Amino acid sequence: MMMKYIYLFIFSFFSFPVIAQTIKGSIRSKSAVPMHGITIRLEKTNYATQTIENGNFVLRNVLPGTYTLVASGVGYTAIKQDILVVSGKNLFLNLELDPSSEQLEEIVVASRKKRHRDQASAYAARLPLKNIENPQVINTVTNQLITEQGATDLNGIIKNIPGVVKGWSSVSAYYTSRGFNTRNYIRNGVSGYVTADMDIANVEQLEAIKGPSGTLFGSSLVSFGGVLNRITKKPLDTTKIEIGYQVGSYDLSRFTLDINTPLKKDKTVLFRMNAARNYEGSFQDAGFIRSTFIAPSLFYQVGDRLSFSLDIEIYEREGTSQSQIMPAGPGTNRLGANNPSALPLDYKRSYSNNTVTLKNPAQSFYGQINYKLSDHWSSQTNLIHTRAENTGNYLTFTLLKGDSALVRNVSQYPTSLSTITQVQQNFNGDFKIAGLRNRLVIGVEFYQNASAFSSNALNGRGGRKSFDTLNVKGPMPDYALISPASINNKLTGLAPTYSHSQLNTYSAYASNVLNISDRLSAMLSLRADRFMNEGTTNVTTNATTGNYNQTAFSPKFGLVYQLIMDRVSLFGNYTNGFLNVAPVAQPDGAVSTFKPQFANQVEGGVKAELTGDLLSVTISYYNIKVKNTLRTDVERPAYTVQEGNQYSKGVEIDVFSRPITGLLLNAGFAYNDSRLTSADATVTGLRPVNSGPAKTGNFYASYTLPFSAVKGLGLGFGGNFYSRNYIVNNTTAGQFYLNSCTLLNAAVFYSKARYRLGLNADNLTNKQFYNGGFGTITPGGLRRFVASLTVKF
Repeated sequence: MMMKYIYLFIFSFFSFPVIAQTIKGSIRSKSAVPMHGITIRLEKTNYATQTIENGNFVLRNVLPGTYTLVASGVGYTAIKQDILVVSGKNLFLNLELDPSSEQLEEIVVASRKKRHRDQASAYAARLPLKNIENPQVINTVTNQLITEQGATDLNGIIKNIPGVVKGWSSVSAYYTSRGFNTRNYIRNGVSGYVTADMDIANVEQLEAIKGPSGTLFGSSLVSFGGVLNRITKKPLDTTKIEIGYQVGSYDLSRFTLDINTPLKKDKTVLFRMNAARNYEGSFQDAGFIRSTFIAPSLFYQVGDRLSFSLDIEIYEREGTSQSQIMPAGPGTNRLGANNPSALPLDYKRSYSNNTVTLKNPAQSFYGQINYKLSDHWSSQTNLIHTRAENTGNYLTFTLLKGDSALVRNVSQYPTSLSTITQVQQNFNGDFKIAGLRNRLVIGVEFYQNASAFSSNALNGRGGRKSFDTLNVKGPMPDYALISPASINNKLTGLAPTYSHSQLNTYSAYASNVLNISDRLSAMLSLRADRFMNEGTTNVTTNATTGNYNQTAFSPKFGLVYQLIMDRVSLFGNYTNGFLNVAPVAQPDGAVSTFKPQFANQVEGGVKAELTGDLLSVTISYYNIKVKNTLRTDVERPAYTVQEGNQYSKGVEIDVFSRPITGLLLNAGFAYNDSRLTSADATVTGLRPVNSGPAKTGNFYASYTLPFSAVKGLGLGFGGNFYSRNYIVNNTTAGQFYLNSCTLLNAAVFYSKARYRLGLNADNLTNKQFYNGGFGTITPGGLRRFVASLTVKF
């Protein structure tokens, strides 16, 4: 410190006459949201100020010299940066406070991390809106949870979200939320559609925006149950390298790489790349996933007002189909069983082999342009293009009457290509009218989903035969005979279907948060969509089906009253969602056209956000009513029909806390009551299939020892509870359901500045359980151990 003052004296002496300078700057969050009320000061001086609403600050009349600038705020990690003030030259700084700031070289002060839910709220609202101010429920899985639990896929993250449960197991899984199916098709608030779930190496955190969210997200990629939005890792202004390796049960071998570096000395150009190479087998006699993932990201701060970012995600994936078994079919409950434990299936048999695979490559490009129009207005332009393929053989099973005949069905896709194009323009304003603050987003959007595919099948439908039938109660001499060659041989003479389709959506929306007082705010939102579906065209016959044009409007209204400023709030909302249902190709080859579905949600509750992560709680009640529901046909479970209405109501509790140093608590509970109304007499008053369990619970706690001798050593324990989940539920066929179950997991880890060791155990008690949806069931994973090593440079 003495040398600093000597240098300051010498510099000041030889710089005479001295001209005082101005230091200007901008403080933003990791998601580029301006941060208001952050204190800026120069250490050991009287120079100090705070950022205004747009995140900017000014320090005037600063004498030349070297200083240590400190940026700090309640609930955020303080940062320090050495600066040099030169006579005759003003200084401009761009600073960022984010959860990863503790890794930066210039940081010497550690405090509680910023609230993760505030970052998620900004994505959900497309506005600089804190979670405490947001009238909608948002559940967030932090990076700490992802790391501690040793997650290797999306399902390993989603289990931490109250009420969200894995359902139908495909290459891109369906999940249920608030009684409705949803998928992970949103990335950083815009389209993230791919055929298979993306690798999680580039995921910083995952958020669930609960309930119908058509106002800002439309209907093409979301559901009435909510939005699953993966928030990705962003370039930082420091150099770091992290190399990770995970090895575990069932031949798990996973390599990850995270490289971050500024490309210019002034840190206006930042680069980051996340990559993964993954292989994992199965607890069954066959089954695997092999993938390679690369995600480079570039950020360029052109000037005070303009910045660009470009993200690319390249994913190569090949794997076997997960075992999807249809346990019931037309007519009465012909199996004589009402749950999987009563079926004559061998839990560890795949009834296939590793030659029957699907390939699911995808390439995604995300461009963003941010421009500050004025102190009160900014512009954001998003450009997205995704190319996703799905080629190979897809295998499913049907268990026939007599509970011994297992039919193997094959759907073959010689070619299947989907391209997504999205152009989105947002204008954000933060201004006052008559003394009242308004935060406004106005946006327009173009979305296109175009596909071209060919398909062939051995599935027992439309006069076609299945591949074969196995006697699961006796010898199965043909068990290993299924292969690409044998499938192609049986497809000889069966012509594939070639078709293409395209959906264009033109949208406009606006959402405004009006601060009626310091404590009371109102959100008013409206979206208009024009859908132009060109339908599906059979290339062979040149016949087009399912083409339609529709217009839909989606309003939203919300109120928030802060009982304790920035700490406790009451919230409520009315939210509308809609779903323009694309024509559905039925198993017999016919294409069914359906009316749009509409959902209206009333939701209310309380949120508490104490300093930092001391305590974050959301308790909510919701009631969703849906018109023109889609459901599984009672007589033909593989078919889809549109009939009647549905209500879905329930209670959710979400708790995240770091009450003392080293202790982390994450817990949730969800109760959902869903019923079909005004529908067929066989299902009216019953819980719809594909609604998931009525009750779910999740819990995880970890403690990192603070004692110097073993500092960094931590233990974690958690679990998930799922109540009964109906796969078939009607008065004709009866009921077939997945039994309630509790799954436990545990973790041991040792974390230091330069490395981290971890050992995780999933399904600790080795319990046999099933996931299910759309009339099928899939065995869940047995006990798995995963060892992890991460080295940091």
